[in-house]
Amino acid sequence: MNYKSLRITSISSAQRKMAGVLILYFFLLATLGAQESQFVQARQLASRGQHGEAEAILQNLSSVYPDHLPSLLLRAHNFSWSGQHSRAIEAFKAILQQHPGEVDALVGLGYAYSWSGNGLKAIEAFGRAIEQQPGNIDARKGLGYAYLGTRDAQAATMAFEILSSEYPDVAEYSIALGKARLMGGRSNAAIQAFRQALAIAPANAEAQQLLATARAQSSTLELDVWGGYSRVENDGRTGLRLLQALYRINSRYSVFARFDNTLSLDNLDLINRNASASSLWGGMLAGWNSHLATRLEYGMRFLPERNSQQQLRMEQVFYIHNGLSARLGGWTAFSSDFPTEWYGYAGLYVPVTSYLALEPSYYYGQDGFNRVNQQRAVLAAKLMLPGGSEFTLGGFAGKADLGIEGAPDKISGGYLLALIPLNDWLSGQLAVNYEQGNFADATVMAAGLKLRFRK
Repeated sequence: MNYKSLRITSISSAQRKMAGVLILYFFLLATLGAQESQFVQARQLASRGQHGEAEAILQNLSSVYPDHLPSLLLRAHNFSWSGQHSRAIEAFKAILQQHPGEVDALVGLGYAYSWSGNGLKAIEAFGRAIEQQPGNIDARKGLGYAYLGTRDAQAATMAFEILSSEYPDVAEYSIALGKARLMGGRSNAAIQAFRQALAIAPANAEAQQLLATARAQSSTLELDVWGGYSRVENDGRTGLRLLQALYRINSRYSVFARFDNTLSLDNLDLINRNASASSLWGGMLAGWNSHLATRLEYGMRFLPERNSQQQLRMEQVFYIHNGLSARLGGWTAFSSDFPTEWYGYAGLYVPVTSYLALEPSYYYGQDGFNRVNQQRAVLAAKLMLPGGSEFTLGGFAGKADLGIEGAPDKISGGYLLALIPLNDWLSGQLAVNYEQGNFADATVMAAGLKLRFRK
């Protein structure tokens, strides 16, 4: 082999190696390009709320590229955003086993715990993230919300006071600070925080609603007075319907007294006889913790030509998650010369949006006059507007097993309630009710005032 042929052979070998390197380079480039394209597509789908479609892509990416950290993190976050909190927690834990101290995974784990209702675990995860990266805003904000979730008003207040002072133009932090102060019973301080949020974002509906709530809770004494007109068949009566005074001991406990004259105005027999049957009530409201509240009342009803009736009413409210609550309650009235009356009920409060909630409920009981079982199903929609105005529109249908010829067993009707704040201490109230009853149709139109007094 001469020098020329050796040189040609060497060049050919080098060219083959170079070609192999170029092929490998372009293959890797194409592979990485496809990987990045799929990752971007999954991120866009997740941000648009298309979590199922995003998961299909991310599952494939994690199987083909099991060490690609951005895909693993996005998949875990996508689980959390779609409400699959247990899967998100497991995914973040798996990442942290391979990448201890990964801040994004710790923050994501904290939010997954928080959204699943495990506030203590969330606090631990956010704390670890802050140890790794003290300036991480998502971790600091998440820690504040976790304190809110565990009802630690003092720690939540401290967290959001610092954030709102560092970022005075962020309305979210002022709103969260107001929530923490409100939770701690500092209604006036909460009002200041909500006003600061509205100074930043005047159209923020959440801040407007919370400001109205804080104003209501800042009052020590509330007075309600109602008057109205009732028409039952062709007979009507106008008069005082209700007087109530409520004293708020603190943010958890209140006591109240009430004069109730509604039966005198709405009962056909009492209207025809021009008689009255008013009631006096006393009671208490207790918010035991973030999950449980109780309303307990005792009253006396003064009936014409009969012994007085004793009355007892109790309601238990269970706060479940994110505004969803359930209530169970009952009422009974008894005396020595009249059969015992009673009813029990169950209902839900279901937030649909920040403005709208649905309230389905069911009542079952027995009256003392006819001694028959009655039932009623109710569905109401509650609209809460910025500024504190509330409107409730409801309808009901029911049945009373009367067994009386010519008297229908079915009842139905509807009602409208409104609460309209006029200023910090005065609100107007309206109520309209129509019922097709077993013996008569009835219409009630009432108006009232709510006065609030602060210390």
